[in-house]
Amino acid sequence: AKRYRRAARKEGRFIVVSEAYPTATTAIADVVLPSAMWIEREGIYASAERRLQQFDLMVAPPGEAMSDAWQMIEVARRLGHGALFPTERRGHVEQLWEEYRRFHDGPSALPSWAALRAQSGVIWPYADQHETRWRYNTALDPNADRKRGRFDFYGHADHRAWIWLRPNDAPVESPSTEFPFWLNTGAVLEQSGTGTLTQRVPTLHNAIPRAYVEMHRDDAQRAGIRDRDVVRVVSRRGALELEARIDHRSQPQRGQLFIPSFDADRPVARLMPDAFCPVSGQPELTLCAVRVERLAPAGDA
Repeated sequence: AKRYRRAARKEGRFIVVSEAYPTATTAIADVVLPSAMWIEREGIYASAERRLQQFDLMVAPPGEAMSDAWQMIEVARRLGHGALFPTERRGHVEQLWEEYRRFHDGPSALPSWAALRAQSGVIWPYADQHETRWRYNTALDPNADRKRGRFDFYGHADHRAWIWLRPNDAPVESPSTEFPFWLNTGAVLEQSGTGTLTQRVPTLHNAIPRAYVEMHRDDAQRAGIRDRDVVRVVSRRGALELEARIDHRSQPQRGQLFIPSFDADRPVARLMPDAFCPVSGQPELTLCAVRVERLAPAGDA
């Protein structure tokens, strides 16, 4: 988090953000494009089960807010590429979708805009006007060849499934005498992401207004920490001051701590290592080694 912020402030950087609400990223942006939220635009959802669902605009966006798609078209035109986007704003989503479909003929065919509007959801591939409920199953996937048995992985020349085995590296750091705890981070029920949206909903904000750190009861007793005491969680990169929670929600095991990631005022990313997977590029931002220091008893913060 710190490295990104430093890099964004270097001379010559120009940061453009499309966002509906102020965030830590808009705070360092040179330009903020006002983005319409999902109920303020039309489009298509694609879920993990391959289901596509078309939705209409339900509420007009405020002010100059617009969809991300139309923002990109407007930016492209200002960069001199208007000829590549002969699209009118009215109906542009349907026009873009129909153009997108042209590149998905064959085994990955997509339904038309009309087909999406005619039903509540369509599972692609969409071959011969039929959705594919179980892909590669020769009884249910019209792209699969029944002569090859129950399953046909037709995406490959040998018609077999390819499974890639990859090594599992250890975390970049582990607990030590100086940093004896594993710190895990993640989501809680009431808050999403960094709380940009959910923290603005009074009911959700009041339910969990700020981050905390959960400890196992045995670890807390050894450290002289009681429920609601203020503690400092320290890693090799930074520190956070939080209230401790004992016998709370996550029930971490001995030697482990948990801090939710939604609190932008107490960003747990400040503690995490600057490391990532060399294959996927996924950052290692959910696990590191830390220590806990008691600062004040409950009620004295």
